[in-house]
Amino acid sequence: MRRIKLLHFAVLILTGIAFTTCTALEELPNIVIILVDDMGYGDPGCYNPESKIPTPNIDQLSHEGMRFTDAHAAGALCHPSRYGLITGRYPFRTDISVWRQKPIIEEDRVTVASLLKSRGYHTAMIGKWHLGFHENGYENPLPGGPVDCGFDSYFGIRASTDIHPIFISGTTVLWLLQQII
Repeated sequence: MRRIKLLHFAVLILTGIAFTTCTALEELPNIVIILVDDMGYGDPGCYNPESKIPTPNIDQLSHEGMRFTDAHAAGALCHPSRYGLITGRYPFRTDISVWRQKPIIEEDRVTVASLLKSRGYHTAMIGKWHLGFHENGYENPLPGGPVDCGFDSYFGIRASTDIHPIFISGTTVLWLLQQII
């Protein structure tokens, strides 16, 4: 009789663990990372109540989530900083100067997107990539970008707006200068 009660107890515990594990997997917290060029710490209202710039959406995200107050850029420019954030590596460990000719993130490099994807997240990147593509004419797909570095989807520009603006969705060029592709 005691063995049966112990067995029932063990089954209940294991069922509880299995249920908890399944529930935890279904309820992954949302993660939003915002990297902005040329924005000061005191610009969003959530960091500076005296800010002259209204940022209600960023303020709401901050209020409903987590806000970090001690962050450092991996590089002095935008693309080294982005490389460091996405890969977790110092940008001096790779040649960031080749971004115009080829991607600077190696094909097998773990990124924050690929790591989160392996944990059940769906990932997207919106905005400036500036880390290179395998370019072979803009009428062809642009491999080597965000969707090849772990992001499920991408919409944005190839580099800075002062460098030949090209709008891309996934690996497809949508807009080049004043011409729709």
